[in-house]
Amino acid sequence: MELVLPQFGLFFWSAVIFLTFIWLLRKYAWQPILQALETRERKIAEALAAAEKARQEVEAVKAQQEKLQLEAAQEREALLAQAQKMRDEIVERARQEARKQAEGILWAAQQQVQQQREKLMAEMRAYAVTLAVEIARKILEDHFQDPEKAQAFAEKLAAEIRLN
Repeated sequence: MELVLPQFGLFFWSAVIFLTFIWLLRKYAWQPILQALETRERKIAEALAAAEKARQEVEAVKAQQEKLQLEAAQEREALLAQAQKMRDEIVERARQEARKQAEGILWAAQQQVQQQREKLMAEMRAYAVTLAVEIARKILEDHFQDPEKAQAFAEKLAAEIRLN
């Protein structure tokens, strides 16, 4: 049993060595260890703060990017609407111009038809007059073969002309 129970001398020297070891550790090792731990803790806190700041910056950049995308989409929509409006205006102007040109062509064609009609009517009148004169000449030649009848008719016409 002596092996299991410690003796007082062994206990005393063990306690003295232990307390000396604690005192040496406290004086020379404990402060640098605590300082190293505090430095490490401070660095970890700074790293966490930097990581949080970086996360916030990333979120801010994402928000700004989404805002820019929204603005770009709105600007694109505005440009498309403006382009659509311009296209409609150009198409409408082209239609109006085509309508004006068609009306001009139609008017010119109507004028040309009118001129052709008047020319044709003048030719028909001239032909009708020529034809009437020719028919009248033939009738008069046939009717007035007798010179006395011709003389009497000429005098009658001369009298009518004088009255008018």
